[in-house]
Amino acid sequence: MRVINRTSAALLTIAGVVSVMRIANFHFYSVQSDDDMMDHESSQAGPALLTLFTTFKEIKIIGHHKFAQKLVLTNWPLFRPYVRPVLFLNYTNSKVARRARAAGWDVLRINRSNSAGTPYLKDMYMTAFQRYDSAFYGFANGDLLFDDGLLKTLEAVKRVANGLDNNIMITGRRTNVCVNLSDSRWTRDSFTVDKLHTIAIRNGSLIPAWAIDYFFFSKEGCSMNWSSLVDIVIGRPAYDSYFVAMARRSAVNVIDCTKSLLAVHISQKGIETHGGLNSDSGFNAKLIGDFKHLDGYPTSASLATNVDFEGNIFVIRRHSIV
Repeated sequence: MRVINRTSAALLTIAGVVSVMRIANFHFYSVQSDDDMMDHESSQAGPALLTLFTTFKEIKIIGHHKFAQKLVLTNWPLFRPYVRPVLFLNYTNSKVARRARAAGWDVLRINRSNSAGTPYLKDMYMTAFQRYDSAFYGFANGDLLFDDGLLKTLEAVKRVANGLDNNIMITGRRTNVCVNLSDSRWTRDSFTVDKLHTIAIRNGSLIPAWAIDYFFFSKEGCSMNWSSLVDIVIGRPAYDSYFVAMARRSAVNVIDCTKSLLAVHISQKGIETHGGLNSDSGFNAKLIGDFKHLDGYPTSASLATNVDFEGNIFVIRRHSIV
């Protein structure tokens, strides 16, 4: 597949680079309102575009994380049935678990965790692969909010999947929005799906490429060598860039979807990431050892999404690594 220029962005298909195919007007997607969402049962029939899973901290939760959890519990189910939200917890009969089920989530027990209680990432993927049927499977941090760019990006990538041998990883950079919980202007209503884009522009900042919060894989056709991964845990330094770099080393087509997929991270003022503040902050780095983490930055991916002035999303091959 040859490189395409910036002015004639084209989709990747089975035949290679072809003329532009527009991916716009996603009228078949009906994102639910926050009011409607609570009426759905947690069970969901049929394959989804994405099985999207995460976990929540269940003890010693700071106010910032409680606020983020409440937002995420209502945000992710808005994209059903195209996205199936799954929550891994240690206590599946807890108040959080009951609220999640009522909101439309599947709740599963964490299989394994390290001595600090942080779950192993690979186990979550293996469970999702075995239990669910979807085009893509992925972990995202439990404090990320999405708008309809999630669905549009997934569909754009799905349309070119055959041309990439269905060997795909979707990732990208997040946008931090700092929330001051003592300011009454910050409420759950501030973060509804229709307001996310505006709040990201006004109050957000695109985080540097070293912090990555979502990783979506195809299953059939994916060349990811899962057995080669060390047993990294979620949300601790070094796991993210290592994970993406290992996908690239396994010849997976990594797509940087930063330009089309808005991922809003609920941040605390003065703290870009909380992972380094935990007692097991060095767990992953010790396991991984000496490693070229730059290879795992989304900016190192040879493929990326782009959006034209009409809002159409394209998958393109980059001219150079930026």
